[in-house]
Amino acid sequence: MKSLSISIFVIIFLISTWIFAYAFISQSTVEFNSLLNDMDKNISSENWSSTQSIYSLIDSKWTDKQRFLLLVLDHEEIEKVNLSLKKLEKYIYIKDKSMTIGEAATLKFLLNHIKEKESLTFKNIF
Repeated sequence: MKSLSISIFVIIFLISTWIFAYAFISQSTVEFNSLLNDMDKNISSENWSSTQSIYSLIDSKWTDKQRFLLLVLDHEEIEKVNLSLKKLEKYIYIKDKSMTIGEAATLKFLLNHIKEKESLTFKNIF
């Protein structure tokens, strides 16, 4: 009976942790998508100062959230996002409109992919 109680406790703990982690990832993805959409508008109008300020905000938020994400996500996924952020930073610096738009879209895809990968679906289970 004791081992059954421990097993049930561990299962409940794991499920609760996943629910919390997925809620955090989902909320973060929505937040980053909103910022990236704003960035896309600024890039299209070639407003580089606003684009740079949005990038700085995204980078600081990612750095803060990355501490928790390192505990629950595959590190390869996090490194892909880090690489995309560094590329985006340089494209903004040189004011290359087409490369900046492309890298912003890549970053948005990577963030949405992380959310999809962590969701509880039959595709992810089997």
